[in-house]
Amino acid sequence: MQRLIISTLLGIFIASPAFADWIEDFSTSFETEGIEVAVPKALEKGQSPDSIVEQGLKLPGLNPQNLLKALYCSGADGDDIKNAADKNGISDIIVVAAFKKSVVECGAKVADSQAYTPVALRFTGMPSLGDGNNTNGSSSTFQ
Repeated sequence: MQRLIISTLLGIFIASPAFADWIEDFSTSFETEGIEVAVPKALEKGQSPDSIVEQGLKLPGLNPQNLLKALYCSGADGDDIKNAADKNGISDIIVVAAFKKSVVECGAKVADSQAYTPVALRFTGMPSLGDGNNTNGSSSTFQ
């Protein structure tokens, strides 16, 4: 039992500096090179979109839409981005806007590589009955 406790504590002490280094590198990279560089570096270091969004929202002056756009442009999975946004209180409207912006700025490769493509939110109301000129079922077409 004592070995288990010691092993667990040792793991925490080893992992904590690595986690702190990642956050510091992410912040420094954002300040010096921008979010478009900071996000891919964080993904290369094995950070999840959830942890990137969580830490990114703490950065002063960073627009959440630009953070999500950087994740899309870096090739992060769309479902992971959506889940990270939900978990961190980012609205679907911002997710959709970030996705659209990423397609415009990063090319069609973003749209093709995503498992999740956000759908614009809109109120559709009642289904349309057409313009009233629909003759497909009228008796005048029967012979």
